[in-house]
Amino acid sequence: MIYRPFGKTDVKVSRLGFGCMRFPLTDENNPAKIDEPKATELLHYAIDSGINLLDNAWPYHREMSEKFVGKTLKDGYREKVYVSTKLPVWLIKEKGNSRKYFNEQLKRLQTDTFDLYLLHALGKTSWKIVKEFDVLAFLDEVKAAGKIRYPGFSFHDELPLFKEIVDAYPWAFCLIHLNYVDDDFQAGIEGLEYAHNKGLAVMVMEPLRGGKLANNVPSEILEIIKESGRKQTPAEFALRFLYNRPEVRCVLSGMSTVEQVQQNIEFTSKEHVNTLSAKELSLYARAKEIYKSRIKVNCTQCGYCMPCSQKIPISFILGMYNDAYMYEAIEDSRWMYRVFVKPENRADKCTACSECEEKCPQKISIAEHLKKAHKVLSEDKV
Repeated sequence: MIYRPFGKTDVKVSRLGFGCMRFPLTDENNPAKIDEPKATELLHYAIDSGINLLDNAWPYHREMSEKFVGKTLKDGYREKVYVSTKLPVWLIKEKGNSRKYFNEQLKRLQTDTFDLYLLHALGKTSWKIVKEFDVLAFLDEVKAAGKIRYPGFSFHDELPLFKEIVDAYPWAFCLIHLNYVDDDFQAGIEGLEYAHNKGLAVMVMEPLRGGKLANNVPSEILEIIKESGRKQTPAEFALRFLYNRPEVRCVLSGMSTVEQVQQNIEFTSKEHVNTLSAKELSLYARAKEIYKSRIKVNCTQCGYCMPCSQKIPISFILGMYNDAYMYEAIEDSRWMYRVFVKPENRADKCTACSECEEKCPQKISIAEHLKKAHKVLSEDKV
């Protein structure tokens, strides 16, 4: 395993981090039902094989992931890893809430200190909450008390806000969504470089787009991968794009099997920084365009359509609808729709009030596309 200095901190992290959101389940339709024997074996194997960063969050596995990981980090395993988790900013309604959730997370993970602690999923709305309820002052407080070592944030919004947040606080690190298809999405490559130049360690999530860049890969993409001249799987092709960047300190992967851990560790144990030629980089651009050409609706997930009076997660649903066709992942999108969107908030509850369409910068016919999305995602024939 290769380890890299983590920004300006005094630690070195494995280039591959373990994302604790996709443990094996005993019931595939219920993320709370973690298969604890299999997941324990998986996590211990990963740590014993050199992974030293575990990334968690309050909502993972319907709030069961932190509790499970806390139980697995006994018998010396806690001392082998840097534990990272995230404050559920969206739940904060008053100043005391930050402390309430933080203390509960310490109990769940059975630790006295978080090595890395993030504000989860910062965007326009959550950043307002952070400022309104003095969450940054809370970070200062728990850091001074030795309860967290390094503060950071994860991000899901547009680049200008990302830069504003980077400049607003002495963060140690950040976590951004990045892969070769989404290189200009949210923070993107420009955000990666900006944060790095500001001294932050940058971690990456969604390197394989939840496995979509590794599974059911279209034949056109497979042909492009062959053109690289390297013997590599679609997953390795995607990971190589990220590891080529010296600014990337750690890539998180939500691994569900020992085989996935073995394959990822084998790949990340080799040096890949600055190994891609100009020709190879052009292949990624071509692959991206092929995926983008499959988009059904031009939703950028900016969030301006929200909130919806029916509490429909509009951009999330349109994103799953696009993913179903972009990545030949209809069954995966259907599973996400079934598991993560409550029946009362699904797309068929749209009243066509047009409020969201008036606010949409892309002028999308949202009601029409929600109707189509529901037909596909609710398992009707396509």
